[in-house]
Amino acid sequence: MTPEQIRESYNRQIENIRSRNDLTTQAKQVAMARAHTAAAAKLDAARQADQQQYQARRSQLEKRLFGNRDLSGADAISARDARERVAQYTNPDEALAAYKRAQRDGDRDMMRALGSWAADQAALPIFGDAWRPLVDEHAAATPGYAGNLEELRSLREPGGYDDTTYMSPGVPSELGRMSPQQVASLADSDLTIYGNDAPEAA
Repeated sequence: MTPEQIRESYNRQIENIRSRNDLTTQAKQVAMARAHTAAAAKLDAARQADQQQYQARRSQLEKRLFGNRDLSGADAISARDARERVAQYTNPDEALAAYKRAQRDGDRDMMRALGSWAADQAALPIFGDAWRPLVDEHAAATPGYAGNLEELRSLREPGGYDDTTYMSPGVPSELGRMSPQQVASLADSDLTIYGNDAPEAA
């Protein structure tokens, strides 16, 4: 289920519990607390699943754009040496100049290392923008990967500080101003409640 579907199901469940005349006030509170706790758990699971997909896709795109191919022997040593050398660059303009030299010389290991280093620096807040020209240069020099770069930049990590998609649903008014901990404690009550809208456990 998507986060939106989880919320819709939760809201329907709350309304069904609210309309039941066979439940006492306490039973309704416990049933709602269980519904709320279950929905919160489902939203958290959805967030974790979406984060795993995000990380997997990000890693795939970064490997396509900046990762070294499977290497061994002298090639592996050359690639490692290139990574160590580019880590010394702190000025994006100097790094871009080095990239163009490597491109002119046909030094693919150096190009990949500089592209990867620039991508890491470009991800930093405030100062990262200065490294974007080098990232663009590397993407342009890597046939077919401009689209991968665009997708990489458009990726947004699920559950970030400005993402409300996975927030726990609102607590029903019947539960007053209970904290999440109090709602969870109420949901753990031994009270048995029958019915499709209020299972005995969760």
